[in-house]
Amino acid sequence: MDAAVTKTTMGAEAVAAAPASLFVSPFALNVAQRGDALTLLRSLPGGCTPLTIFDPQHRSTLDRLKFGNEGERQRGRAQLPAMSEEYIDTCCIEIARVLRPSGYLALWTDTYRLVEGHHLRIPRAALAPVDLIAWDNQRIGMGKRSRHRGDYVIVLQRPPLKARATWRDHSISSRWAEKIDLKRYPRKLYPHTKPIGLIKRLIAAVTEVGDLVVDPAAGSYTAMHAAHQLGRNFIGCDLAIKVAGERMPPLPSRRGVADCTAALSATPPLPTRTVE
Repeated sequence: MDAAVTKTTMGAEAVAAAPASLFVSPFALNVAQRGDALTLLRSLPGGCTPLTIFDPQHRSTLDRLKFGNEGERQRGRAQLPAMSEEYIDTCCIEIARVLRPSGYLALWTDTYRLVEGHHLRIPRAALAPVDLIAWDNQRIGMGKRSRHRGDYVIVLQRPPLKARATWRDHSISSRWAEKIDLKRYPRKLYPHTKPIGLIKRLIAAVTEVGDLVVDPAAGSYTAMHAAHQLGRNFIGCDLAIKVAGERMPPLPSRRGVADCTAALSATPPLPTRTVE
């Protein structure tokens, strides 16, 4: 489903256009843009980010449950481009490459994929699961046994595995209750929006001001909004978004971000995946 990403504000400051120096090919920093997840990841230099957030659009749960009224109850969700399991696995391997040593992947998953152990398809030598956070969206959902209410964040880390040196916020609860702001993220436009409060805490826990946060399936761009509120740089894209020219102000530079920009500008576009 196409949805316009509208111009927003950060606190009392209106969002300004980013300078031309931030625009690189094939993807730009600190803007909402339409693009393919794997193409974006393959365009990034290795070791350019301490944190990638990934919420893959898949059909595994819907295909398994088969409630039969998806067209009526999940109209927006059903129209979003789906990723195959192989495609998601490939994205995760690319994420391991772009992460710094001991960097993190915050992988969103639902109950079905968690129980089935889909994250275990990723080799531990590339990304090892180190934590799990259950998000309660305080809205009852569907399920053939228990009724699901929210999703999960599987925290995976690129070796070498380190905790104290890489994770500063030890007060993040493993059970996180947060409602979605439906005025900012209407469910009809953004059926998969994730909690900005939790995302901000995760970003603050493992990154510093000026660091680069990556989200290759950005959806409603919640991660970008959270990153910018914390003074982090962001790069991401989404196939299901029709961008209406949202641009963000320049952010503080940090070692590695300039190198990332230079590498991006020298990288040619790659073929996009086939939309299923």
